[in-house]
Amino acid sequence: MSKVSKYLIFVLCGAILVASQAFAADKTMVIKFAHNGNTIMEDPQNVACYAFEKMLEEKSNGAFDVQIYPAAQLGDARTIVEGVQMGAIEMGDVENGPMGRFVPVASIWDLPFLFLDLDHAHKVLDGPVGQQIQQKYLSVGIRHLAYNDGGFRYFTNSKRPIKTIDDMKGLKIRVMESEIMIDTINAFGASAIPMAFGEVYTALQQGVVDGQENPLNLIYSQKFYEVQKYLSLSGHFYYPRQYIVSEMFWQRLTPEQQQIIAECAKAACEIQREEFAKYETRMLGVLKDLGMEINEVEKDGFVKVSVEKVYPKFYKVIGEGDEARGKALVEQAQSAK
Repeated sequence: MSKVSKYLIFVLCGAILVASQAFAADKTMVIKFAHNGNTIMEDPQNVACYAFEKMLEEKSNGAFDVQIYPAAQLGDARTIVEGVQMGAIEMGDVENGPMGRFVPVASIWDLPFLFLDLDHAHKVLDGPVGQQIQQKYLSVGIRHLAYNDGGFRYFTNSKRPIKTIDDMKGLKIRVMESEIMIDTINAFGASAIPMAFGEVYTALQQGVVDGQENPLNLIYSQKFYEVQKYLSLSGHFYYPRQYIVSEMFWQRLTPEQQQIIAECAKAACEIQREEFAKYETRMLGVLKDLGMEINEVEKDGFVKVSVEKVYPKFYKVIGEGDEARGKALVEQAQSAK
């Protein structure tokens, strides 16, 4: 083959490459964005997700087509995380419950009574501890973009008010599939029953479990007030949600596209936090009007059991095999007030 022929082939290949890149750049990229929350549009999770959709599509000049899949349409929390990990789902907004299966150190967020209030939680999540944990997701094919509020969780049940830790004895309580959460409820004296979120209402209705624990917005949206009489303001767990993106998808993007997605994710999570604080306050009144009996909780006994019996069991997991490191990380989170 002559030098001229080789040159022509080189030029032709170059032209094809440039054309294919131009076509790829012009083609709208679909982002399937999944969560397993409700479909109520005024719920903070949905307010934020649709704000993310609008912001990203506008700022990218239509380069992205964000398609929201709420209410576990693409699977429960763990299935969504697995889908993101494998690249079948581009993005998700997922609670922390299943995260310890993928990133063990993320189990720290499941510890009971870790945070005093939302401000304390935000300071830790957005600070060095939260950022350190975000980086761990890269090793499992997930990029962690930002935290938002799942909120503090409260007990409901159909048997009696829970005012002290002694009131937990004998109750069957549904929990998420988190080892820490299961062990915590058992340590409190109840029987923890792990169960998929979509099965909870029927289980409560049929008496398979006596109670459950969730933030106020989910107690409302799932209509648990129809099958639960007592709401106890325990605030025993705080759990974050997080915007995550498939690393496989991320690596197909330009640096500019990556930056736009990251900025929109953080902005959306800030919107969610602001909406959540207002929404939760409103929900307390709504649930009372719907007939729930609401009571305060003496937390000292719960905190004592948490620190003495639950925390030590998980220092090694949180420290990725190093118990001392896990304990230090927990203490760092507690002290960041």
